[in-house]
Amino acid sequence: MYKIAKKIRQMLMKMPLVPALLLGRVIGFILYLNPKRRRLAFKNIKSAFPEKSNGELYCIIRKSFDNLGLSIIEGLIAPRIFKYVQMRGLENVAQGGVVVGLHEGSWELYNSSIAQNADYAVLAKKQKKKNINTFINELRVQYRVNICFSLKELMKYIRNNYLIGMTMDHGAEDNAHLIEFFSHIIPTPRGAVYLAKKFNKKIFPCFGYRTGILSHVVEIKTPIETAQKSEKELLCILNKSYENDLRKHPAEYLWHYKRFKRKKDLNIIVLSDGKPGHLKQSLSLLELFSQEDYILRAKTIDIQYRNKQSRFIADLVAILTRKNSIAGIKYLKLLLTPESISKLSVSFADIVISTGSLVASVNRIFASSVGAKSVTILRPNIPVKKFDLSIIPEHDRVQSDSITTIKGALCCPENIEKKMKECREFFNLSDSKKISFILGGVLSDKKEFLKNLKSFVPKLKEFSKTHDYKILVSTSRRTPKEADKYLKMELENFENTEAIVYPNHKNYNFVFDGFISISDVAFISSESISMVSETLALNKPCVGIVFEKQEGKHKVFLKLLKNAITLLKPPYRIDEIKPKASSIFEDNRKTVKAAIKTLF
Repeated sequence: MYKIAKKIRQMLMKMPLVPALLLGRVIGFILYLNPKRRRLAFKNIKSAFPEKSNGELYCIIRKSFDNLGLSIIEGLIAPRIFKYVQMRGLENVAQGGVVVGLHEGSWELYNSSIAQNADYAVLAKKQKKKNINTFINELRVQYRVNICFSLKELMKYIRNNYLIGMTMDHGAEDNAHLIEFFSHIIPTPRGAVYLAKKFNKKIFPCFGYRTGILSHVVEIKTPIETAQKSEKELLCILNKSYENDLRKHPAEYLWHYKRFKRKKDLNIIVLSDGKPGHLKQSLSLLELFSQEDYILRAKTIDIQYRNKQSRFIADLVAILTRKNSIAGIKYLKLLLTPESISKLSVSFADIVISTGSLVASVNRIFASSVGAKSVTILRPNIPVKKFDLSIIPEHDRVQSDSITTIKGALCCPENIEKKMKECREFFNLSDSKKISFILGGVLSDKKEFLKNLKSFVPKLKEFSKTHDYKILVSTSRRTPKEADKYLKMELENFENTEAIVYPNHKNYNFVFDGFISISDVAFISSESISMVSETLALNKPCVGIVFEKQEGKHKVFLKLLKNAITLLKPPYRIDEIKPKASSIFEDNRKTVKAAIKTLF
């Protein structure tokens, strides 16, 4: 391999310059054709420039690979290119110091150009292939660049007032500082600023860029004094400087490089289908993500289809397209409303979360288009293997080794003390012991529902008087008007009723969690999977009131939780119940948190 590389260089040194550089462009195009590299480049540049359209990003990526191919050739024939490199700021480095750069532009050419004008040594990383490593370093030495493979070696040169060169966008050690770069928190190597401070040397940010197929500009910028600044402050200044440069010359950077791989922030997008219960489950998962060792940036985007047919077409697209299809956003532009697509188009995500089948396909398509992990909750309409993580309740009866199963709906209580306090103050609640009654909606038989409700409420009233309980009552948005009207007549003026809320008229976000947490026992209509699950998550004894015959997934749900809740069926012998608390939330939390770790 060594001899082949030398032969190629000899040939390139004799070739006319323009054809040699055109060969570099061919190399760049071949590298661009590698889908893995192209995919990583798109994800990284999308994370840096989420506001740019996909067309703009593709153009930058193509030019970036084009520049990479050119830089390979230029590194081999650097002496032929030196006269086309305009050096700016050389007068700043006469007394030595630390030149800091990135893997951008034609960095080998730029290092060689600096070495033609100053005593120069660089910190280099050994190549995995020994022959290639030997060949590259022989060229560097030939171009008057002194090579070091450790900070210890580099110190010998800095003591002799050499100008030393280091990059700061790879090889971050374990104790690297976490510095913002394009709004991401990234471990940033501290070697350059460490040496500069240790030897009281100035730091020179360096950035090069092309001004034509042959011509380059290398800017050695105004020096940064290190004595009065901490390492972290210096790294912040450098990262900000390079960020500004790359905003002007984005195609100069190696975007397929793994600079963002170890970032310590997560951009999470929650896709909402407009159903409060589904959004609540997604936000519960978001809360579990926030307990990981990451800085979290999250936003919710409402998803609406153009029409009913679009939803089914989205399912088809999600099934037929590859998991890492960048082109997915093009399909979504045809399927979603302008409001939805305008928000998605300028968004970047590391993780996309959705709950329910309605927007599961949009999750899958959008996540693929930005290189994000996709997480779905509840049974989707498409195969679960299409997602990176599928959290499916057991009662959804999905059989697959690739899913994470939980009991009941996913929920993660938060701000409970605050909600309890708001409830007590808003409704002026007493210190008496309490029970809560939360009524959901009709599954299929409204007549049976209302009949059983009228049978249960008098017994609840009697139970409260017998055991000296105050009652906290809330219906839901699904509760029939007739039921609201009946409860108003029976409970509003009942002596043991302390508070009653009708969400169809006015709701408060602290009511459900507040009422349940304040109560000793919670009576929940059993058809509501989410309300029963949330009650169990609050670790409160739950009594499920059966107002209708339970079928399908509701029947399975109650059967699965038979040891966690107490079921009360007609004729509602309420005095015979023995309420019990459950650890379902802790079990679900441990299961889901273990699954989350598999995403990283």
